[in-house]
Formats: sequence, structure tokens, C-alpha cells
Amino acid sequence: MKRLSLLWLLPLGFLLSACLSRGDSLAPIVTISDPKSGTVRSAENLTIRGYALDDEGIVAIRVDGQNLLQSTLYQNEKGKKLIEFGFRSREISEGQFASVIEAEDLSGRKSTLRFELQIDTTPPSLELDALKSLGEGRVRVSGMARDNNQLGQIIINGSELAFASVSEQAFSLDIEQSSTITVTVEDRAGNSTSQQINP
Repeated sequence: MKRLSLLWLLPLGFLLSACLSRGDSLAPIVTISDPKSGTVRSAENLTIRGYALDDEGIVAIRVDGQNLLQSTLYQNEKGKKLIEFGFRSREISEGQFASVIEAEDLSGRKSTLRFELQIDTTPPSLELDALKSLGEGRVRVSGMARDNNQLGQIIINGSELAFASVSEQAFSLDIEQSSTITVTVEDRAGNSTSQQINP
């Protein structure tokens, strides 16, 4: 498993010190680090990552009732005070996704975290206007991008257009004419649509 970055090690070190200075009167700490709960994501390559922390040691991390520490991937992690984990749901479809993560320590104390995502599997739509010649080897690329949630990026031949976070955006950009012009639209969830124009 990957080691935590230095940005995580500092706060986790403080948490461990606090835990070790007391008796085991508190339940484990369980946190999801990526993606953040409540965000909009596509289902493609979606891995949910987090960590569980306890002064005595973690004996179980259950995701919707299934103990991750029983799998061969985590067979050497059981009993450790800090465990990073990740999981992928087999059934993810458009709409609300929710999962319940539970961590249990050696004393049987448990902490439960409800994690939610908005899953968006619908790519944005892209409508291109006819190219307008501006003379001197330049053309105007214009059109309309739409998404069922929010647009994230509009890129024309590598140039990203600036716009507010909206679900519908008209665009126009004057560029040097080339043999192929590529327009790509990506939404906030990471779904994308591309079209090419051959002048």
C-alpha cells in the first residue's frame, strides 16, 4: 500500500500522540480522504480511500458489512494503530451513492461513518457551429456545451476557455487554422465529449 504523504503524516502524528496519552475510552477514528463526501464523480475508476486510527489497534474495517481486513490485501494490517484502506463498489449507477464504513478496535469499540457521492455517468453534449473564416489563416470556433449537472472544462486545440460553473455555456474562440481542430468538453464529474473539425 502507498504511504501517506507528509501532509497527512503531521496531523496523524498529533492524533496518535493524543490517543496514546489516554486510556482506551474513545472509539476509533475513521475518515475518507478521497473523494470528499458529497462531491459529484463519474463511476469510472472510482476508488474510495481513507484511513482508520486507534491507540490500541484496528481489528476490523467494514464497508457495508464486509470486513476489508479479511481480504488478502489487508491480511498484515489487522491490529495496527493506523490503517489506510481503499475500496471500489461493484454496483455504482447514476444518482446517489451511499456507503457505511465502520471501524472496530481491540476493545470492541466502534465508529461509523456514512459516505455519500453523487454519481454522474452522463457525458456533456457538444454542438458546434460552422467555422467562420477570419482571413490571414485564422478561424472562429463556436458552439454550445451542455451538461445534466455542471460543466468543468471547454478545450479547443489545447486552449482552455474560462467560464463560470454552469450547466450550459455558449463559447467562441479565434484560433490559427490547422488541418484538424479538436473541441473537448468535460463536466465536473470527469465525463467528456470530443469532436473534431476538418476545415
